[in-house]
Amino acid sequence: MAVSMQTHDLDIRPISDLRNKFSEVADLVQDGQPIIFTKNGYGYMVTMSYNAFKSIQDPVLAELKRADEKLEGDDRHYSREESLAILKRRANARRRVHA
Repeated sequence: MAVSMQTHDLDIRPISDLRNKFSEVADLVQDGQPIIFTKNGYGYMVTMSYNAFKSIQDPVLAELKRADEKLEGDDRHYSREESLAILKRRANARRRVHA
């Protein structure tokens, strides 16, 4: 499942607006409009309403659950938990090498 948003439809603001214009930002995101905040001219974070976030998360989580169920019992594939454990071990090993 692919979730796409076109950046020309998004509101892009400096991070200071989050502090200085919070009620305006809160009203915009409650209307379903995600906002991209920039810091020093670069994308820094995205803010959206809880309902918008949930509408994105629900289909993604459902798809992950379907994939887990499909692969359950197939020893050629790792479970999500096993994959995360492997990735964490690799990341920790890289940190030790670069430390």
